[in-house]
Amino acid sequence: MASSSHPSDVQPSNQAGGVLGRISLFLCPLSLALMGLAVKLSAGFTTELILLARFAFSALIYLLILQWRGFDFRSIRPARHILRSVLGLASVSCLFGSISLIPLSTALCLSYMVPVFTYGISVYTGAARLDHRALLILGALVGVALIVQPEASVDPLGAALGICSALCGALALFEIKRLSQCESPDAVLIMYFLYSTGILACAVLFLDSWPLAAEFALINTSGLIAVGILGLLYQLFLLTALRQATVATMSMALLVAVALGYGIDTLLLGAALSPLAVWGTALLALSLMGYHRASR
Repeated sequence: MASSSHPSDVQPSNQAGGVLGRISLFLCPLSLALMGLAVKLSAGFTTELILLARFAFSALIYLLILQWRGFDFRSIRPARHILRSVLGLASVSCLFGSISLIPLSTALCLSYMVPVFTYGISVYTGAARLDHRALLILGALVGVALIVQPEASVDPLGAALGICSALCGALALFEIKRLSQCESPDAVLIMYFLYSTGILACAVLFLDSWPLAAEFALINTSGLIAVGILGLLYQLFLLTALRQATVATMSMALLVAVALGYGIDTLLLGAALSPLAVWGTALLALSLMGYHRASR
């Protein structure tokens, strides 16, 4: 007769998974902020090539890792991953479209409205209840606005694209959560990288950006490589955290990247220290801590 698992045998594994999930909840926005720094250091490359590097390097590295581990690629169901890839790329594309039409700070502020959409969708579907956490989300967004200090007078299309970026980002988080329940984490990651690389490669060819790519070996590519590695780490931490945390909690945690990005700008890139940004960081931190306590 097969013996059943004793509760004490399962508990350490669950505890380890919980600790790893909480650590990933912080490392995810940290890797996102550092990837933003790597993008800034990738001067001389077009936006399309930077995005392509983010996914192509991640795909190459992860393919080698999976090959070394003996991963069974035949277990992947490619059709299941199309929607997740489309949503992720749509979010990024809308963000860059927004940046091209309105100030960067305003575009980023609008794109970080992801928690509003994730919480609203969670309430609508019954996964969460409408309570004081809605006020904490608004407090966090006010903190973000104080940090990035957006301009009030903007192009309506640019603003719409920024909001669309946030909506697609929120839907992508729900799709990642759904996929992680029916597909292995390895399959979720590698298919996202491969689909995105293929779509972006076609975009680069269509936009005729390859003349710059011909000079690839002559330009310092360390920034692009860093973008790819940090992009891979970000996706790994995101997937790990989503196995333990709700989508709404994950989207709130990602707001930490705003404060970390501002710290990087100030400490490493010589940006001026703004009192409003300091107050915004404090408000963001208090709102995140309050949301975490309310969600426990």
